[in-house]
Amino acid sequence: MNEKPPITIVVPEHTNPSFSNATQVTVSDDSVVIQFAYVRPDASVGHLISEMVLSPKHAIDFSRALDATIKQHFTRHL
Repeated sequence: MNEKPPITIVVPEHTNPSFSNATQVTVSDDSVVIQFAYVRPDASVGHLISEMVLSPKHAIDFSRALDATIKQHFTRHL
């Protein structure tokens, strides 16, 4: 079995997390673009917070990881 070594991710102190309440996903043959936005209540225009561009393989891996994590969390906390 080929286990990958763990990857350490360093979060800089100046990181500024943002809240997003809207997303848009665009797919092409070579990329998946996920745009995160914030839309104020009763507003018709949102503001782009962040954008992720993934290869199709990484998008599939991300989707599986997100799905598993959410299912695990809500199964445990409901």
